[in-house]
Amino acid sequence: MSHRSNTFAQTPGEYVREIFLKPKNMSVTEAAKVLGVGRPAFSNFLNGNSALSVDMAARIERAFGISAQKLHDLQAAYDATNAKGAPANTKAYVPPFLEIVANEIETWANHNIRARSRLSVFLRTLVNSTGMGLTKVDFPGNDDAERRGWDGFVVASEGTPWIPEGQSGWEFGCREEPKGKADGDYTKSIKAVAKSDRKNITFVFVTPRRWSGKEQWIKDRLAEEQWKEVRAYDASDLEQWLEQSVAGQTWFANETKRVANNTRSLDQCWSDWSQVTSPPLPGALFKMAVESAKSTLESLLAKTPEEPIIIAADSTEEAVAFLAEMFSETGGSLGTFRDQVVVFDQPGVFPKLATGASNFIAVSAIREVEREFASFCRSIHTIVIYPRNAVNTEPHVLLEPLHYDTFHTALEGMGYDRDEINQLDHASGRSLTVLRRRMSNVPAVSTPAWAIDQAITAHLIPFMFAGA
Repeated sequence: MSHRSNTFAQTPGEYVREIFLKPKNMSVTEAAKVLGVGRPAFSNFLNGNSALSVDMAARIERAFGISAQKLHDLQAAYDATNAKGAPANTKAYVPPFLEIVANEIETWANHNIRARSRLSVFLRTLVNSTGMGLTKVDFPGNDDAERRGWDGFVVASEGTPWIPEGQSGWEFGCREEPKGKADGDYTKSIKAVAKSDRKNITFVFVTPRRWSGKEQWIKDRLAEEQWKEVRAYDASDLEQWLEQSVAGQTWFANETKRVANNTRSLDQCWSDWSQVTSPPLPGALFKMAVESAKSTLESLLAKTPEEPIIIAADSTEEAVAFLAEMFSETGGSLGTFRDQVVVFDQPGVFPKLATGASNFIAVSAIREVEREFASFCRSIHTIVIYPRNAVNTEPHVLLEPLHYDTFHTALEGMGYDRDEINQLDHASGRSLTVLRRRMSNVPAVSTPAWAIDQAITAHLIPFMFAGA
């Protein structure tokens, strides 16, 4: 008779068998019939051969009175326990999402100067959203993409199919002929890194192109025994890696203006919020808010999720922009979460992804999406946004109008003089939502929602005559 080790978490299937089927002396066939599911499917669930689905949890709660939330908690605990020590070549199951293919990755790199600096951000997103035991992830991107040294450097206590265990130095480029770039970076890195250090570092080269000679190149480099290990990834590898990352797929879709199933990355959210004025709105506007909320969010995200994180602001756009600034270098250690965040703008997408993947942080942009979070708020970190004056419970973060110094310093940095700043101060009440509307050169942003909604306008008319 075998005994289950106490080092393993109990599966929800085992829990159902122990507390319901055995005491009731109910067979698997009978239980499956009551639930309205096939016997093989229910048997796989009981034996831990298939994970708990939202549908199965709801059926069990309705038929057997076992809390669906309890079952989801057990599944999350089981997944977390068994993820530790899993072989490095084990891939997590992520439901099909945007299905981005190698051709799209290669097309992005073609005749696209911006892709060179953004490739670093792309790889950083993949590493941060799929890595295990990461203690260092450094991929200078955008304006820092040409910085001297490694293009990227990672330290991970656990390996994955794409991220080596231990230290790895990364080089990459978008040239049409990858071998020349790979050879150059390989030779340069040997000269730059002492032999005693190289034996502990895996050399990784990445190209967004297809590279037919990749396997031979790896074989030849390994034979030289200059590094702990040598790897190379091309567009086909990036396609497979991208399948493992919900946040990575969202980022790439936003970056290439591809349909993203109503999801956004924080990069896209920041662009949507800041680029409606000239010059663009600066992150400095959130300086005090970031400093005030940093410790709260660090504490909440360090723990196993228990409830949604509530942020109250004058508008959804302002709150999401705040998150984009918080989860950046400005937020210190919180910057590592940036590449895991996905903002959901419409219902119907989140539940499909959450059923099979938990390596992302979900943000609801509308109330319908928030309702979908209910079954998953203890297995996935979720963030919901409420209007500042319409919160039924105490928010974890409340975005207030800006302090005088923060407001004036940020606008001075944008080039406004004292008189202009004072006028905007008075007109906006230092509310970022109102300020953005006043400064925007986009009509859809500069006009308040109530001004173009006939139903709302009709309700406001009586107030115009109040006291007349």
